[in-house]
Amino acid sequence: MSQIQPPNHQAPPDLFRSSDLGVSAFLTALGFPLLRVDWDGQRAVFAFPESARDRALLYRQPGRNLVEAHRFHQSLRELRGLARDAGERR
Repeated sequence: MSQIQPPNHQAPPDLFRSSDLGVSAFLTALGFPLLRVDWDGQRAVFAFPESARDRALLYRQPGRNLVEAHRFHQSLRELRGLARDAGERR
């Protein structure tokens, strides 16, 4: 799996945003680019292209959210690291 790119602070205005780490890891495991990481109070908010919205809905549907376990796990680890780094810069 290619590495998740660091947040891009020049993201386009039409974004799908999620503070759910599982949904965000699912989307990155599917290959959607992470555009930025913001903070809303104490929570990291991950921003993706608007096109990720429909796929994010599949995350909670049994049997519809299939991604390779190691890709999902790697995405979780990378997103936690990016969130931690973004939080330290606040």
